[in-house]
Amino acid sequence: MSRPCARKMHLEVAVFSAESALTAQTLGASRVELNAAGSYSVGGLTPTIEELSRLRAQPRKLTLPVHVMVRPRGAPAEGPDFVYSARELAEMFTAICRFKASGLMNPLEGDRFVFGAVTEVDNDEDVPGDKRIEIDDGICTALIEVATPFGCVFHRAFDPIAASGRSIDGAEQLAKLGFQGLLTAGGLNSSCCNQDSVDKIGHMCHRMAGKIKIIAGGGLRRHNVAKAAAQLAVYDDNTVWFHTAAVKTINGVPTENLDADELVDVLTVLGQVQPA
Repeated sequence: MSRPCARKMHLEVAVFSAESALTAQTLGASRVELNAAGSYSVGGLTPTIEELSRLRAQPRKLTLPVHVMVRPRGAPAEGPDFVYSARELAEMFTAICRFKASGLMNPLEGDRFVFGAVTEVDNDEDVPGDKRIEIDDGICTALIEVATPFGCVFHRAFDPIAASGRSIDGAEQLAKLGFQGLLTAGGLNSSCCNQDSVDKIGHMCHRMAGKIKIIAGGGLRRHNVAKAAAQLAVYDDNTVWFHTAAVKTINGVPTENLDADELVDVLTVLGQVQPA
């Protein structure tokens, strides 16, 4: 295993059950992103209030900040993801309102909502059918208003924008809309830890420091985190965090159960756990 990086770096863990969230806390994670059970294969969906309630139950309860995913469905069979119908948007608004009313979240303790919405626009009027993905300002503004006073994080719906070379413009747009964080792999690559992605994320950290927190996530594992951590360690905790699901794989098939050994190794590289 690689040696710890130059400074301690925070790790957010995507979880799909209360048990995994509590395990992540015990092992040293700094925050969890709560997703619906059974939704890992589609990238995470809105969890139930009951699952969050189990996290807050005594005597063993979660004390870490929770980022609640708000995503009504996975990618459609055709067309771009994160472009929502009026009915789907209503589901997102309702979910946020119910979580707020539950009393299970506290904005002062760092609890936030995670969502993203984009739209397709014509890329070139001279090339019919040529489209590009843009952040949907109107929908994002409405969701942020509903979520207030809770902070909001824009998720990997941003990756196509990063891949198109518009990462700085997109991040600036999100900061102006009021997002506090941006979760991205730095492009459409499967891992945020390949060199091209790390370079893009580093560029965003440099340009966006003090404006929006960058959360590097996507394919982050113990075998690839060290180099990315070393390169991004020059930025402080208010600029960059890391994100992983760290799920256990059995016979090559990922489960939704947290892999404790994997998570400890990642945390060790990030300096949150002392090497054995």
